[in-house]
Amino acid sequence: MTPFEVPTEVAPRARAYVYCGEWVADCPRPGLEPDRPGCGNVEYLCRPVEPNGPRTVPLDFYMCSHCGYQSMITWPRRREEIMMALAVRPVPDNRNWYPTDHPVAIRFRLPHGQSIAELLGENEEHGVSNEPVKGLH
Repeated sequence: MTPFEVPTEVAPRARAYVYCGEWVADCPRPGLEPDRPGCGNVEYLCRPVEPNGPRTVPLDFYMCSHCGYQSMITWPRRREEIMMALAVRPVPDNRNWYPTDHPVAIRFRLPHGQSIAELLGENEEHGVSNEPVKGLH
């Protein structure tokens, strides 16, 4: 074994999701044993452009402030459109989106893997105008 040997195992990646209008991810660090959870921390995945500004600039990689684990981030293909569809919702607590089979969504029986059309449909069902995001589908 040389000091420059490439590892053969793939490190778990942080999976981006939207919680209360913010892109976040759970720490993907695995537990020490198969039946034990890992870190359990959640981190923001975007940073502000200026102090006290909205977090809009995506980070290049995930870094857990609790355990120090670092990984790449798996973003959804249409992240800008997802955020646009959610941003018209007046209450931040209702601005949520989870990728397909996300453990948090499954555990709490929340929708997951929703398309842009499904998010817009939810907006309409709850009386939220999609006029500002007209053209998304």
